[in-house]
Amino acid sequence: MNILDRLARRIQAEGLGKTIKYLGYAGWDGIKSSLQDAILDLKYSGRLLTGHLPTAYKHLGANDVYHTEYSAMSIIFNQVTITPHDVLVDVGCGKGRVINYWLSQGNTNKIYGLELDPVVAQETAEQFGAWANVTILPGDAIKNLPQDGTVFYLYNPFSREKFYNFESHITKLAHAKTITLVYYRPKSLHVFNNGRWHIRLIDFDQDLGIHQWGRLNKYHKLAILTPVN
Repeated sequence: MNILDRLARRIQAEGLGKTIKYLGYAGWDGIKSSLQDAILDLKYSGRLLTGHLPTAYKHLGANDVYHTEYSAMSIIFNQVTITPHDVLVDVGCGKGRVINYWLSQGNTNKIYGLELDPVVAQETAEQFGAWANVTILPGDAIKNLPQDGTVFYLYNPFSREKFYNFESHITKLAHAKTITLVYYRPKSLHVFNNGRWHIRLIDFDQDLGIHQWGRLNKYHKLAILTPVN
């Protein structure tokens, strides 16, 4: 269905007034978000990080590279306490937008980005070359899980099958210390429903009062996971 057909159906279903209001909200929000994203992308990466990148490694359980919007990150990480002693890990970091956000918040913590694609990993490592606290590790994220990591961010970097392998490895890591998993758009959350994890599921609309405009579904659900002691 093309955009004109979708617009016609919306007008028919909701009326012209509500449709115009929706377009105004959506247009302004898109412009504001695009400007914010561009400013932080250029400041910390020196390039725009927009669009999704199809992966050549689906056979290894990797998903395509998508980017979390900075406007969502400010809400996501308000739900987590990050101390100066935490070690931050972006599992499936792609081009490094989450790392950009951490740096923009003045975090001087040790930061790891894990990225399977060697070309993407190399480009991302080069853009953070001036940041001594940032390390990009190429290769399988599960094999490269930093032993000193304490806060792990995920935006569905793996297939559902590979998430079982990830959960097994991160559980072993959690035996030695307290860690936090910040899982945005948790499609494979069922993997953690095994009695080994406390799960706090957050709906941005219902739980945080961040309401959507009509069908402008900008934000996804968020899961904060900590190990059961």
